[in-house]
Amino acid sequence: MANTRLPKSNVDLLSELAPDVERLYNRHLEAPRLWFPHEQINWGDGEDFTDRPWSKEDYPLSDGVRSSIYVNLLTEDNLPYYTHTLLSHAPESHPILDWNHQWTMEENRHSMVMRDWVHISRCIDPTYLEEGRRVQMKKGEVPNPASMAELIAYVSFQERATQIAHRNTGAKLPKDDKIGRNVLALIAGDETKHFLFYRDLTLAAFAIDPSMMMIAVAKQVIGFAMPGTGIPSFTRHAVRIAREGIYGLGQFLNDVLDPVLTLWDVDHLVGLSAEAERARADLRDFIAKMSETVNRMAQKAQGVASAIS
Repeated sequence: MANTRLPKSNVDLLSELAPDVERLYNRHLEAPRLWFPHEQINWGDGEDFTDRPWSKEDYPLSDGVRSSIYVNLLTEDNLPYYTHTLLSHAPESHPILDWNHQWTMEENRHSMVMRDWVHISRCIDPTYLEEGRRVQMKKGEVPNPASMAELIAYVSFQERATQIAHRNTGAKLPKDDKIGRNVLALIAGDETKHFLFYRDLTLAAFAIDPSMMMIAVAKQVIGFAMPGTGIPSFTRHAVRIAREGIYGLGQFLNDVLDPVLTLWDVDHLVGLSAEAERARADLRDFIAKMSETVNRMAQKAQGVASAIS
C-alpha cells in the first residue's frame, strides 16, 4: 500500500527529531575523547624555516600522501563555513544547536594539531600550505544541502569519508613517525564519533519520514563531493590521493556507501511515495554504475601491476 501520509516539512522533521538529537548528543558526551593538541607534539624537534628553508628531503613522502595531508588539513581549516552551514538549519532552542556547538569545539582542534605536526615534521612546504589556505578560505566554498534531511544525509557520508581519509593517510606515514600517526589517529577517532551521531540521527529520521529521507539520501549520494573542492588544484590532488589508495571511488563505494546504506536498510523500506521509489531506483542505478567503474579500475590496476612484475 502506498504511503498516504503527508510529507513533512523541514520544521516538522526537526521538531520530531529533537528527542533523538538529545539522546545521541548525550551518548556522545558519555564517551568523551579528551585530548589536547599541544600535548601531541614534540616541540623540541622544530627548526626555524628562515635559518633552514623547507625542502622535500626534510620528510620524504610520495606525492599522493603529501597531497592527502595538504587536502585533509585545508579541509579542516574551513571549519567556520561548515559551522555556518550547520547552524543555518538549526532553529533557536532546538538541541541541534548544542550539538553543533560541541561539534565545532571538537573539530577546531583538528586543524590546530595537524598544522603543529606539519610544521614540526616539515612534511609540507609551509608557504605552499599557507597560500592554499588563503585561497580556500577566501572562497568559503562548502557543500550546502538544501534541507535538514539532505544535511544529515550528506554529513553522515562526509564524516565517514573524512574518517577513512585521515586513517588511511596515517597508515601511509613512515613507521618511525609515531607522532604523525598518532595525530591522524586522534582526528580519525573524533570523526568516527561524529559519523555515528549523524548516521544514527539519519536512521531516526528514516523512521519518521522514510520517503523524505529516501529522496534526500539519493540526491546526496548522486551529487556527493568531498568538502574540499575549493582547495587550489583539488582535482589534481584528488587523483594523486586515489592512486595512492588512500581515498577514491573505491573507498567511497565500499567503505562509505555500502555499510551506511545497509545499516539504513534502504533496499527494504516500505510504504514509499512514488517520488521516493523513483529516487531509490535512481540510487540503485547510480551505485550499480559506480560498482562497474570501480571493478574496471581494479582490473586495470591489477593488469598494470602484473605487467610491471
